Amino acid sequence: MKYQGKVSLQATAETVWDVVLDIEQFADCMPGVQDLVKIDDRTFEGGMSAKVGPVSGAFRFTSQIVDAEAPVSLTAHVEGEDSLTKSTMTSDITMTLSPDGNATELAYMAEVIIKGRLGIVGDMILRATGVQVIDEFFNRLRKKVEAPA
Repeated sequence: MKYQGKVSLQATAETVWDVVLDIEQFADCMPGVQDLVKIDDRTFEGGMSAKVGPVSGAFRFTSQIVDAEAPVSLTAHVEGEDSLTKSTMTSDITMTLSPDGNATELAYMAEVIIKGRLGIVGDMILRATGVQVIDEFFNRLRKKVEAPA
């Protein structure tokens, strides 16, 4: 599944970049993420609970920053596995920040592959769930970066 889009945030690219790369603030923005731990400057591990239709899962994942040019672009690779359903997830994510006056346009693209029981649920349900997670992420990110200092 491929997700892509753009959002406008009333904050500088530097502010958005700092929030996205701050492990605690990122975890606060991402629905279902818990126990996020920084392994090194480019590697993070954590857990994420997800419910897709009638099937629930709790993924353990590793996220690796593949390429980063502050505060312009970031590419990450994520791999995870749910021990209960034996489902696996891989994702390649790209984020680009572009100043737009007093705001920043954040363009994103995520290619997500889910295999196993959660993957069998069906493309439409998975796609709708992914859109909900992305929307909630950006709602939470917007509150963080646009909050008065």
